[in-house]
Amino acid sequence: MERKVVDFHAHAFADNIAEKAAQNLNTYYDIPLAGNGQFCYVKQSMIDNKIDKMVVHATATKASQVEHINDYVKSLTSDDIIGFGTIHFEYENITAEIDRIIKMGLRGMKFHPVFQGFNVDDKEMYPIYECLEGRLPVLMHMGDKNVDNATPKRLAKVMDDFPHLTVIAAHLGGVFEWENAEKYLLGRDNMYVDTSSAIRFLTPERSYELMKKQGMDKVLFGTDYPLSLHKEELDLIDKIPMTEEEKELVLWKNAYKLLELE
Repeated sequence: MERKVVDFHAHAFADNIAEKAAQNLNTYYDIPLAGNGQFCYVKQSMIDNKIDKMVVHATATKASQVEHINDYVKSLTSDDIIGFGTIHFEYENITAEIDRIIKMGLRGMKFHPVFQGFNVDDKEMYPIYECLEGRLPVLMHMGDKNVDNATPKRLAKVMDDFPHLTVIAAHLGGVFEWENAEKYLLGRDNMYVDTSSAIRFLTPERSYELMKKQGMDKVLFGTDYPLSLHKEELDLIDKIPMTEEEKELVLWKNAYKLLELE
């Protein structure tokens, strides 16, 4: 029986920079890549694996990239491709660009504190969070082996200060920081987590434990392409001891509810 699937966390880079961007990821994380970063590659995987919808992200590491990247992500969107926007704390007119992102039909905002060069709880980010609160969900990269920009504890402070900000804490709350995710984050009402770059490093039982701690109605499936692709991640999902009802929530129902899809 065919099942519905939403990939909530995939990256796509413009063709002229895709291979370089993907190689930078490989160098930083020291993890073999599943693709070269080009959108066509993940789109084909989407077709091959009958993925219903996919949420695409691209992150501005400099203020000068913001508008170009948002226009690029918008150009990829369709009935089955949903785009999240990007913003940079050094961008001059943050409010106007967030307004433009919403008018363009992008459905959320993606932040990568490590690559964008900020701490999650930096006060310079607070005007951005204030502008997004109650308007767009935020997908926040969480966890890092090398730096502490994106720790669960930092995000917990932001969520305390912005109780109406909807946040997706990527990687089950923090890649390689799952104990701190349990301590500071999991179980919050205004927060989701995604499975990307997490379930591949955890036992099925530990993955399920973390998902249950957050609440199965607040867990989203994701690949983190180009770090992984659909078949591999779906095979991992099938090993987690979820009920069929829980699996449906994770694979598509929670995403549909969050993004208000029909």
